[in-house]
Amino acid sequence: MTPTPNQAQLRRDRPLCHRMMFITCFLTLCFSGVLWRLYDLHLKKGPALAEEAAKKFREDRVLPAQRGSIKDHSDRYLAYDEEVYELRTDRVHLHDVRSVLPNLARIRGVSQKELTRTLTPEEILKTYHVHVAEALSSKMGVPVETMLEKVTSKRPIEVLTQNMNDDQGKEWRQHLENLFVKGIYVKPAVRRHYPTDNRLALIIGGLEEGKGGVQGIERTFEDTLRGVPGSVCVEHDKYGRELLLYRGEIKEPVHGKDVHLTVDLQMQDAVDAIVAQAQATYRPNKIMAIVTEVATGSILAMSFLPGHDRAQPDTTNWKNLTINEPYEPGSTFKVVAFTAALDQRKLNADENFDCHWGLYTDPVLKATLRDVSKMGTVPAREAFAKSSNIATYKVFKRVGQDTYLDYVKRFGFGKKTGIALSGESRGYINDGDWSNTTYSRFPMGYEVNVTPLQMAMAYGAIANGGILMKPRLVDRIVSDGGRQVTPVPPQTVGQVCTGKTAAMMRELLQGVVEHGTGSRAQVEGIQVAGKTGTSQRYDHELIVGKNKDGSLRKGGYRKDQWITSFAGFAPANDPKIVCVVVLDNPQAPDPADIGGGKVAAPIFAEIVAETLKQLSVRPQRPLALEGGAE
Repeated sequence: MTPTPNQAQLRRDRPLCHRMMFITCFLTLCFSGVLWRLYDLHLKKGPALAEEAAKKFREDRVLPAQRGSIKDHSDRYLAYDEEVYELRTDRVHLHDVRSVLPNLARIRGVSQKELTRTLTPEEILKTYHVHVAEALSSKMGVPVETMLEKVTSKRPIEVLTQNMNDDQGKEWRQHLENLFVKGIYVKPAVRRHYPTDNRLALIIGGLEEGKGGVQGIERTFEDTLRGVPGSVCVEHDKYGRELLLYRGEIKEPVHGKDVHLTVDLQMQDAVDAIVAQAQATYRPNKIMAIVTEVATGSILAMSFLPGHDRAQPDTTNWKNLTINEPYEPGSTFKVVAFTAALDQRKLNADENFDCHWGLYTDPVLKATLRDVSKMGTVPAREAFAKSSNIATYKVFKRVGQDTYLDYVKRFGFGKKTGIALSGESRGYINDGDWSNTTYSRFPMGYEVNVTPLQMAMAYGAIANGGILMKPRLVDRIVSDGGRQVTPVPPQTVGQVCTGKTAAMMRELLQGVVEHGTGSRAQVEGIQVAGKTGTSQRYDHELIVGKNKDGSLRKGGYRKDQWITSFAGFAPANDPKIVCVVVLDNPQAPDPADIGGGKVAAPIFAEIVAETLKQLSVRPQRPLALEGGAE
């Protein structure tokens, strides 16, 4: 049967149809694949991919809050943030051929086309990195190899130098521009500046990157000084350049508040100078001096040596010796027994005490007490002025252990004062079982440890009508550019004794200076009240014998080393300031010249005279020197 023309045509077109069907199916499958891929990317993986892209080209940039300043009482800066400049590498630009190519072409004096024709991308980068390293090396005086390591580092940023001032920053910008260097930038930064250097270093404190304040006021008032950072969402291109058109909403930072101290820098400098001179003269292991305001408990000056060196943080002293270096106070502690006895009406300042000419053995405890001043029967006020151990012991016995310990605690001994600084010591008082030695030594300032600050606050209570104040180191908090001021008011801790008892103790302490062991604490034209202290120095390493097992027994009082001190206030009739001076193991050609009355008292007098002068306290009367025994 002969095929029709249509059938013949169909047979001829069949391969073409097959091809068309194949192509159609293939295109359908491809289109379906594309649709499926689009579905997968946009609907299933779309959110995740969008988030990944956002992370790559979008960031929430932190807007740092400016840290508040620390100032002294007279608005002098002690710590503040200052704008400086850093020299940094930028890995994105340094490792992108298209970014460095124009500059390298300018350096070589050829076209970019010529460079890409003669050098591979790796060679372009290597050549440019060497040029940058040489440009940095020539100005910084650092080997080229060292700079090359920084330039080729895989870290996003390498900081090459820090803390440049404005002129140095401009100079570096010009240097980089002249040498066609791209990928090295001068960026603004912030550093904490301490204009007083090592003065007040442990009171002001310091910062540690990533941790904030680590010492002093910087640590205690971290939350106040730090502020709250702001933020802004920014987008950038693949070279890291910000696309300003797409900048998001800005959340402004809340800057930190300024902390104003009670310390006056001029007064602190004066006390530091006196302490430094005393250190040079007497060469003690340690020396501490503290000045406080009677009415408020405010700290006016804190000085001690050895001090802190900011330049050598690994080897320097990190202890504020006025608050965390307890010592045995010796006779300055006798105020507790006399205050307790007067307050409990178990003592009259004018009644007589037999001091047994300087040698007395308690018939019950079999404990022997000695006095430097050999006296017979004298009034209590004279026995106190001449620092009689025997009279103090008899006064203590009238009070009794429990009542006495109550007054020890009322004065604030054995617990932290609560000053706004970290690391404060509570000292030590034995409020448990007492040995016979404790009974005869505790009232004289042995077997008890106090800090200079605790002693200053205790004497401040006597000067303040019997009211114990909490030490006040911060005067006010200032924010909003000075428009908002929040005072930090004085705080009372408690009533140590009655105002009448405090007045009598002020009279007794004035007697110590005017005709007792503290005569060298006198200040011309000013009535001064205070008490000397001299105690044997306890040495934990001193070998005092052997134990039953033959091992060495260590720990005892050295007969050739002393702690000397003076605590007092002025003017005696209207107290304004308290001052405490402590020297640990002072040196003198004659061992008889290292007592509190001969070493610490003159230092006290010098500090008090200078402090009252700065406070504009006028002299009240001519100086009347009356000698007293050490």
